[in-house]
Amino acid sequence: MLKKVAVWIDDRVHLSKLFESTAGHHVPASSGSWFYVFGSGTLLCFVLQIVTGTCLAFVYVPSASEAYTSLEYLTYQQSLGWFLRAVHNWGSNFMVAIMALHMTQVFLFGAFKYPRELTWISGVVLLFCTLGMAFTGQVLRFDQDAYWGLGIGASIMGRVPVFGANIVHLMLAGPIIAGETLSRFFTLHV
Repeated sequence: MLKKVAVWIDDRVHLSKLFESTAGHHVPASSGSWFYVFGSGTLLCFVLQIVTGTCLAFVYVPSASEAYTSLEYLTYQQSLGWFLRAVHNWGSNFMVAIMALHMTQVFLFGAFKYPRELTWISGVVLLFCTLGMAFTGQVLRFDQDAYWGLGIGASIMGRVPVFGANIVHLMLAGPIIAGETLSRFFTLHV
């Protein structure tokens, strides 16, 4: 009886054809190596970052006077808040490291060549987005380390010819690092 229902559903939805065209094909033995886990590892870290970041956003207050205080509350008073912050922090570090390993592996194996050039280009764009997310996340603590790290980043960005000063003004939401800067970085990070 159950088999008849499954066949009836498959005749209408065509799940078996979808499975055969995607996961049902033969996988070469050479690709069954540990070298090919870095892309999936990066995806796992990304999902972990989304889950923990969403939980952190329920407590975090993106204002100059409350940012650090809200993180102290989360770390020391909220149940398992310290664990949530630690998982998000270490997940970020692991994501950057695993993504760098993945990009290195793709480059060394020549997987960026025809017909996968656009896959490589999208990977490089995602690498820069990941590095940007790591930087903006570091700024959100709004402690001395974050403040001076942002100052150095703004100084480097200000040296870009022609557009540098405008980019820094846009990035900082004004001429100096202030509360509006934190709101802008929170928006970029989320």
